[in-house]
Amino acid sequence: MKRANAQRSDYHTRGSPALQAADATLIKTSSLTGFIPLVQSLGGDPEALLRTFNIEPALLDNSADVIPLSSQVALLEYSADVLQCEDFALQLAERQDLMILGPLAVIAQNADTVGEALRELSSFMHVYSPGIALQLDTSDALRPQLEIELRLPAVQRVRQSIELSLGVAHRGLQMLYGANFRASAVLMRTSSPLPQSRYQRLFGANSYFGQACNALVLKPEHLERSIDEHNRQLHDTMLDYIHCFSAAKPMDIHSQVLDLIKRLLPTRRCTLPVIAKRMALHERTLQRRLEARGLVFEHLVEGVRRELADLYLGEADMPMTQIAGLLGYAEQSSFNRACRRWHGMAPSKRRLALGCARLAFLRSGLVKSGQASLQWRPPIH
Repeated sequence: MKRANAQRSDYHTRGSPALQAADATLIKTSSLTGFIPLVQSLGGDPEALLRTFNIEPALLDNSADVIPLSSQVALLEYSADVLQCEDFALQLAERQDLMILGPLAVIAQNADTVGEALRELSSFMHVYSPGIALQLDTSDALRPQLEIELRLPAVQRVRQSIELSLGVAHRGLQMLYGANFRASAVLMRTSSPLPQSRYQRLFGANSYFGQACNALVLKPEHLERSIDEHNRQLHDTMLDYIHCFSAAKPMDIHSQVLDLIKRLLPTRRCTLPVIAKRMALHERTLQRRLEARGLVFEHLVEGVRRELADLYLGEADMPMTQIAGLLGYAEQSSFNRACRRWHGMAPSKRRLALGCARLAFLRSGLVKSGQASLQWRPPIH
């Protein structure tokens, strides 16, 4: 452990602008599915390893949470070294499958063919992580390739992450094509100290290193295979959801901070240090990245509170004390002062103004639709 600790800085990216941009790229915590039991089976301390890279272990309980991709990449390399387990990522891949992709997995499983599933995964992989590029290259019709790249040019060590990505892709294809799926070959940019037999055990194919890309080499019939029992309606519904989600909620630092503010306000623990910890970042790092985008944390909190306040005030039966609590205020008077600052009126008057505005809007809609003259009549018995 001492040797690994002494070299810990080797696993992190340095401080150039390009590296800072790499650090800002996020990935779903589902990418670490199976990490804790795997480390335990190897005699290691998973929580200590996670915290080495500022990843709070509790984050792994929620697959919707995110961490910096650079931290995940460094964690895998560091864990392999500390545990002296060169095939760490391959073992982790054996504990994962397509389902780590969440809604994307549902789309893939309900596509008409394997080829369609892979193309759609390629189009929306940024929802899982904008730092992972997936591409189905069919320029050679006889040897189509599913290529995987990490958009982290400055991370020095990536073998474990590449092997994890290829391993999960292979297991995903076994879910889509069938358990008898075998790639024609596995290509990797990296070198490896592992014997060929170790890759054969997972992929059932030869692996080639020092290649121009990281890829699974497929056969045309792999892409043509129909997916059994697919539900086209479910596929289209989830596709619409992903379209809306990716348009409305890009996985950038700004969006993630806003989401965490909304989730943490009712706990009264909505502070920069707490949010930085939830994002596996140092407080100063998060503050610097917000400043680089012209954002101030306190202003973001104020904006979210103001937005949510109108939403809650629109609920006529919601008590003011409850609204104050949901917005993270310890005292009703604090909410009162904030509302006066925002709108120049007390919350009760703001609620009345919102109600009047909503009623005027509804009346306007009725007039335009020709329904304003309709009157309620008692039912005929």
